[in-house]
This record gives sequence, C-alpha cells and structure tokens, in this order.
Amino acid sequence: MNEQISYNRSYTFIFTLFYFAQGFCQGVPFLVWKSYIVHVLGDVDIALWLIIYAVGNIPWAIKMIVGIFNDKIGSRKYGRRFPWIISFGSFGAVWWFIMAFYTPTDQSIYLWLTIYYFMTQLGMAFADTALDGLILDVTPKEKLARVQGYTWTVMFLGYGVGGMLLTLILGLDNIYIVHIITGVLMFLSCILPYKIKEPDIEDIPLKEFGKDLLTFATKKRNWKVYIYTFLGAFQGVMLLDFLTYTVLISMGIINVEDTILSITEGGAIDLLGWGSLFYFASGVGTVIGSLISGKFGDKSRKKTISTVFLSFIPYCLLLVLPFAFTSNFYIALGLGILFQILFGAFQNALTVVNQTIRGDLAKKYYPNLKSTYFALVVSLINAGQNVGTLIGAALLSFLVIFIDNFFINMFIISAFCAFSLFSSYIIFRTIDPIDYELGRAINVGSPPNP
Repeated sequence: MNEQISYNRSYTFIFTLFYFAQGFCQGVPFLVWKSYIVHVLGDVDIALWLIIYAVGNIPWAIKMIVGIFNDKIGSRKYGRRFPWIISFGSFGAVWWFIMAFYTPTDQSIYLWLTIYYFMTQLGMAFADTALDGLILDVTPKEKLARVQGYTWTVMFLGYGVGGMLLTLILGLDNIYIVHIITGVLMFLSCILPYKIKEPDIEDIPLKEFGKDLLTFATKKRNWKVYIYTFLGAFQGVMLLDFLTYTVLISMGIINVEDTILSITEGGAIDLLGWGSLFYFASGVGTVIGSLISGKFGDKSRKKTISTVFLSFIPYCLLLVLPFAFTSNFYIALGLGILFQILFGAFQNALTVVNQTIRGDLAKKYYPNLKSTYFALVVSLINAGQNVGTLIGAALLSFLVIFIDNFFINMFIISAFCAFSLFSSYIIFRTIDPIDYELGRAINVGSPPNP
C-alpha cells in the first residue's frame, strides 16, 4: 500500500528518466523512420507505414499479460516490480543494438522495420507495465496527477530529443548511432528502479487472486472504464500524423496521390526537419497541457477532464478548415505551428488526467491487482490508438477512390475523431466520481445539474 511507503523525491527523477527513455524508444520509429524510408527508397507508402506502426503497437495492446504476473510473482530480495523491469528492458535494448548493425536499404526494409518495431516495443511495453505498477505502489494519491504530468512531459521531450534533435544533428546516414544511444538509455533507465523501496510482498491466495481477476470481465463498472478508454484513444496517433501531412500539403512541401506521399520541395532530411519543427510545436503544447492538467487534476479530477474533453472535440472539427482555404506558405506555416501546439496541449492534458483517474480506479477497485488492471486499461489505450490508426488508413484508402481532395478526406477523418471523443466523454460521465475523485473535491461538491 502506498500509504505505508515514504515517498522520496528521487523517485520522481527515476520515474521521469524511465519515461524519457520510453520517449526515445517510441519517438525514433514514429518521427524518424518515415523520413529514413524516403531517404533510402525515394518515397514512402503512407498506408503501409501505418500498418507497420500498428504492428509495432501490438505489445502496448497486450501489456496486461505481464501485469498479471508482476502482481502475483516477485522476489523478496529484489521486489515485485524490479525483476520484470530489468529483464524486459534489457530484452528491448538488445534489439536496438541489432537494428544498429543491420537495416536493409531495399523494399525489405518494411518487413525488417516491422520486426524491429515489434521487438523493441515488446521490451519497453512490458517493462513499462511493471514500472506503472511501481508508481501506483509508492505514490500518494495527492501527488499522483503531478507525477503523471512530469513523467508524460519528459516522455515527450524524449520523443523530441531522440526522434528529432539527434537525427537532425547526426543525419539519416548515421541513424545507427541514434539506435545505439536508444538501446543504452533504455538499459540504464531500467536499472535505476532498483533504488526504489517497494512495499513488502504479500502472499495473495491463488483462489482470491483468480476470483478478483474474473471480475475484470463480469463487473459493469469495469466495462464503462474499458469502453471510454478505448474510444478516447482513437485520435492519439492518427490525428497527429494526418495533421502534419495537412500542413505540409498546404505549404507545398509534399504531395499525396492516393496514399503515396512524395516530396515536392527539398529532400528526406528537409521533410524530417519540417516534421521535427511541427513536433517541437506539439511538444511545447505537451509541456503546457501536461503540467497544467497535472496541477488542476490534483484539485479536481472531474472538472479537469470535462474541460479538456469539451475543448478537444471542437478542435478536431475545426483543424482542417483553415488549411483547405490557403496555399500561402507563411500563413500555412503559422497556422500549422498554432494547431500543433493546441494538439499537444489537448492530447496530453487528456492523457495525464485520464491516466491519473485510471490509476485511482485501479487502486480502489483492485488493490492486489492494480498493476494488472492499470495495464489492461493502458492496453486499451494502445489498442484504441492501433484501431484508430488502422481505421484512418482504411478510411483514407477508401475515400481516395471517390474523393480526389485530401482536405475533404482529412475533414471526414477528423470528424470521426471528434465523434469518438464525444462518445468517450458521454460514457465517462456514467462513472461514479467517488471512485476516482479527491476527497476534498467531493466534499466541496459540484454545481447541481440543471
């Protein structure tokens, strides 16, 4: 129980370093590999890339598997969580080293990047499951939103440093160095959790453990959490990717015919530079949204998440419209930076407060299975992103058959994202606030419904 553990400030540093490494692990494929494929092949198939990305996210969708084991099996000497963190973290790091020494430069690159993506994310996703359990074990409820805010802020800084800055400095021809650095950082960040004092291991009878596990599927309250989580994740990756394409098309940097992206101005490194600029803008929004939502989330979970949802939904409906009516380079650039900042703020504010609420629910519903429950809902986030990305790829592939206008197609996709967010919010409102809200916020009370 986290109430029995003295929370040391150094724990926040250890958690944030792990998330920084996780940012590298996820950011390098997402931000660099598309440009690298263009660098070696001359172009990139967007639909095929989205499929590769979806395969790479499968480990994040099945991470609850290791959650079950690290809730039940641990070491009295090394703790319940650390052995799982170091073992899977080392596994993932090895694949980064293998990738550094062999990446093909012909059409087989799609297959090999799919394999590398899956294996590196398998290591990081499973290590992350145990790390999340450790955070819930030792972090007091009154600090949880801020800790989530710090870790998610630093993770997206890792995205930028690993996926943007290092590659721009070293160049695409030296991408293997980026892969080596990512592997080293991943390994080191999985060693430091050894310094965290874990709660004493309690023997949970297998029958009780199994009975609690069964209620994951039988209790109605859990299905509310599952569905709102799944639907609220559709836009997370898909919208960021398509927004970047929308801005670059409006600026005249790239062109899209059917699902094939081609560069009309500059080369692959220039495309990476533009993508990095927009990612940096999104990162600025990430820092703002994560820290603000963390601060206000530790005052009232419900008010904070409602504000974010009701701001994000209209944003999705509006983001394409300005770019459809301008081809001016500088206007499109300015609007692109603004909308990327807003996306980063809304998306990561939603992520931080949602993760905090899910952590609260995990500790309240299943104190002996909190890592498993939290991993399950995080798996649903990643499954939602996965399904959302596949739906986006399928929608684009279908729409281009009938509509020869990328902006109209993008509006339809962004409207779909708005609908999924609205559906998620409606379902969230059916969850009893007593299960996740802070005591002082409940005592103050909410305004009466009209």
